Amino acid sequence: MLSVEEARARLKTRPLPANPWVFASDEAIIIKADYTDTIERMLRWVPKTRWSPRQRCWIVPLSGLELVRSVLPELSRLAEAMQETPVAPESAPAAGNVDGDDAEARTWFRDSARLLYGSDWQRETARALGRDEAALACWLVGEGVMEDSPAILLNEMLALMRRRSVDISAAADVLAQRIAS
Repeated sequence: MLSVEEARARLKTRPLPANPWVFASDEAIIIKADYTDTIERMLRWVPKTRWSPRQRCWIVPLSGLELVRSVLPELSRLAEAMQETPVAPESAPAAGNVDGDDAEARTWFRDSARLLYGSDWQRETARALGRDEAALACWLVGEGVMEDSPAILLNEMLALMRRRSVDISAAADVLAQRIAS
């Protein structure tokens, strides 16, 4: 385990990627997720890690920084799955230029995938696109580089969304016919 000073130094040189569910403060790493045995098993190797029922989050001492980094994609996936409702995409990509802002591309991709698949969006999206789930998860939290550009990934997501909307519309038509008969 790292000392608190070593962890702070590492965070200054290599901060955790922007993430709505996992972030570092001066004293600890906060994971905004409900209590689950899965998260407890992931964090059990960091002494003094605790679940705060009052704040509804996990509090991990800075000494556990590297362990948290190693499981960050899965922690993010679990924390997000615990949210009550998926978030609609905030805005559409600017015409033709999505490569300039990788963080924005990741947000559009993530929000679109949530709408398609709900709480298990990461796994199902990777399967539907024929992508490696771990590589996709790392890219989504800013920890890795995908084999394709954000523009290609967003175009794949757009095509997937259109296919799914056609399938849903066709299923709705069949249901309407059955109800009418």
